[in-house]
Amino acid sequence: MTMQRRPHLAAALAIAPALAAAAAAAQEPLVLDELLVTGGRTPIGVTETGRAYTVITGDQLAAQGARYVSDALRQVPGVAVSRGGSLGGLTQIRVRGAESNQVLVLIDGVEVAPAGNGELDFGSLVVADIERIEVLRGPQSALFGSNAAAGVIQIITRRGRRDDLAFRARVEGGSDGTALATASLAGGGDTWDAAFSASMRRADGFNIATGFGDREGEMDGDMNLTLNAKGNWDLTEDFALGGVIRYVDRNSETDDQSFPFPADATSGFVIDSDDVNESRDVSLGLFARYEMLDDALVHQLRFDFTDNYSDALSDGASTFRNESRRYKGSYQGSYAFETGPVSHLVTGLAEYEQEENEATTARQSRTLFGLAGEYRGSIGGFDLQAGLRNDFNDEFEDALTFSVSGSYTVAPTGTRLHGSVGRGVTNPTFFEQFGFSPDFFIGNPSLEPERTFMWDLGVEQPFLDGRLVLDATYFRGKVTDEIISGFDADAGLTTSVNATGESPRQGVELALTAFPTDALSITASYTYTLAEEGSTGRQEVRRPRHMAALDVTWGFLDGRGRLNVNAAYNGEQRDLDFSDGFFGVQPLVTLDDYVLLSVQGSYKVTENVELYARIENAANVDYQEVYRFETQGVAGFAGIRLEF
Repeated sequence: MTMQRRPHLAAALAIAPALAAAAAAAQEPLVLDELLVTGGRTPIGVTETGRAYTVITGDQLAAQGARYVSDALRQVPGVAVSRGGSLGGLTQIRVRGAESNQVLVLIDGVEVAPAGNGELDFGSLVVADIERIEVLRGPQSALFGSNAAAGVIQIITRRGRRDDLAFRARVEGGSDGTALATASLAGGGDTWDAAFSASMRRADGFNIATGFGDREGEMDGDMNLTLNAKGNWDLTEDFALGGVIRYVDRNSETDDQSFPFPADATSGFVIDSDDVNESRDVSLGLFARYEMLDDALVHQLRFDFTDNYSDALSDGASTFRNESRRYKGSYQGSYAFETGPVSHLVTGLAEYEQEENEATTARQSRTLFGLAGEYRGSIGGFDLQAGLRNDFNDEFEDALTFSVSGSYTVAPTGTRLHGSVGRGVTNPTFFEQFGFSPDFFIGNPSLEPERTFMWDLGVEQPFLDGRLVLDATYFRGKVTDEIISGFDADAGLTTSVNATGESPRQGVELALTAFPTDALSITASYTYTLAEEGSTGRQEVRRPRHMAALDVTWGFLDGRGRLNVNAAYNGEQRDLDFSDGFFGVQPLVTLDDYVLLSVQGSYKVTENVELYARIENAANVDYQEVYRFETQGVAGFAGIRLEF
């Protein structure tokens, strides 16, 4: 990292959220001092990383009117979204053709995916009080450990405001009985800041069933309550404490997908039923930071905790209950120094993690100890970043991962060449390792971790003094020991197995950012992804080969009015057809391509009051993201924002 182009290390750690807020408010092209908080073990300048990344600001989220984080992620290159259900229903995110549990999800630095199945249901993430979303693509396990084999998605919420007090609120209503209310309070003094936010969203929903016995008026709704609080306190100029706590309570109605044995005419169809998924998620992160040697040496202790509870109900009776917990403690030390024209930053990490999972039938636990190191060096326009990590697992084979990335800026033209290479790892989930239903699915304690190797090369070119920026990236990789569904002949039940062969991944990501005028911003992206199963050569399900997105925001009436139009194209994709039953090898079916178009307009009545209205799926497209699960048609919403 180039020391001359950024503040001291400790200052960068402290002001990263504030820089993000300034960038979001400015609506201007990226500047050299903007930081990528998730770019390494410590924040890094956006022009100094060789990794492929995308940042979605809070201002962009407000302009689009995105209801869920997954809606905003449709605009990100390399990211595929699959929602199987109604509003707030099970939503999976896949990056560069990887499975959804190969993407690490952080909220304010805390890993939030349940340990049981290893993946976060993005249906739980509503857009409320979010400062920015950062997406890193490619293996990041050397920096963040298991489950970062395909990338990292971090959601950063707004922090408090020192020597100030701010209040925000929003109320919205619309189609399918949707109602939303949010409120947040942020403030602080000379040496501390704190923020609190609350969001309540409910919807009657729509009928997701495509099968037999549909009942007139049977709807599948959702309720989501999200509470978030964070704070920072500088006890002295060199010593600071901070933390974040988050609580999510959900109640999502769904319908049963029929899997009779033996198979019959209803097999694979989604049939109206009185099914509800109840869940409760709690996450906590605490840190203590101490700075020495004029901020050149920074020590940080951190403790994270997550508790994820879920209960599947059918006709009021529990059919599957699960609770998982994760305890994580770490020490990190970073030292910044210079030798002549070369700037250096060295970081070391020691991390201990314990995971527990308690299902209806059994309780298991496992531990992990990780050691990691990161080096950054910078001279002139060249920046190098390298990481190495070894994870010691008590239940399966230890894992050594690495990552190297570089960025070189050609000063006369501003051309930036960037690239990265790395190895990632994804540990078997509790469900895969131990099973979750002795009458249906049994575990496989002999599973090996999945291993991902990938490299990418890209070029970023600014034009017109940065008002137009184009970026093109090619990536190529493979997954070995991919964990897939199999059949245990002795038990006569479904299980998990490591696939033979290598599962290839390759593709192209194109991105455009343009500011033709101070009042007009345009972003666009296109992704081509080829992802195949190593053992069969079949195209991986729910990974469209072609995806594209366009987002246009125009401000008018001296900034009081704002119009946003955004579209997301999802190409044809393959999915599983369960018409012949759940057991055995399911044939593949092709889902049609589609375009989702949304339009939102807003107007500031005063400096403190803004009215807005939005139309989603404006073309009323009939589409499916998961085979035989219905989706929402055209929908309208209107609301009011207050800010004091």
